[in-house]
Amino acid sequence: MTRRPGQRGDVYNSPTAHGDHSIAANDIKNVIIKWVLHPSARWLPLLLACAALVIAGTRWPDGPARQYVLWGTLAGLSLVTAAARVLNRRPRDARVVGILSLVSVLATVGGWLAFGNVLTHGEVEVTGRVRTEGTQPLDDGTHPTLTLRLDVSAPEEQRNALRLTLGIADHDPAGPTCLPDTHATLSLLTSGAAAQSTDVRPGGTADFSLGAGAGTVRIGVRLHTARGCRMTVQVAGAVLHDR
Repeated sequence: MTRRPGQRGDVYNSPTAHGDHSIAANDIKNVIIKWVLHPSARWLPLLLACAALVIAGTRWPDGPARQYVLWGTLAGLSLVTAAARVLNRRPRDARVVGILSLVSVLATVGGWLAFGNVLTHGEVEVTGRVRTEGTQPLDDGTHPTLTLRLDVSAPEEQRNALRLTLGIADHDPAGPTCLPDTHATLSLLTSGAAAQSTDVRPGGTADFSLGAGAGTVRIGVRLHTARGCRMTVQVAGAVLHDR
């Protein structure tokens, strides 16, 4: 509001009020548009998306495919929109270019955050690293027990739980099967973790809480089976995860 020259009480709306702010905003807008439309700028979202994919590939933690769904979706979106931005060499509308670039960058950042969450809290497949200590075959008499040992000292593998699937089979496949009368008691022997025991049938799964900072996980296995039966025990699956 401004007083009209020569008049004391009348006021009117000045069309140039806040003009400096409007000019500054327009200048910033023009700079952004020029940068977005610059030929070299169209490659930046694609380079960023590809760099994120390469880094993720070098740090891939394995585990089930379902935990990568969000990351894969966002990574695909970032690549598609970045490629569309590159292919659009002569854009007619700066808004389209800006939206493609923005979506690609945001998808890349979101995908990297999703991948980081998998690195920190995702499931880690460790079946092949579980060592069996003891003499096999097992029976319910002189050789009923063995120990499973797993090293989890690597920082990227620090999880607070272990899901273990136990495979039990007849030592002599040609003889009568003892599987219906067989089960095993699994006991967590790791120091610093709460005592836990659970019974599993052949092919059954047990889930143990490891606590924080576990270096070596030790699980005792005691076989219960019919008299005269001899069984072979192996680890069918072992997955570290966070509860």
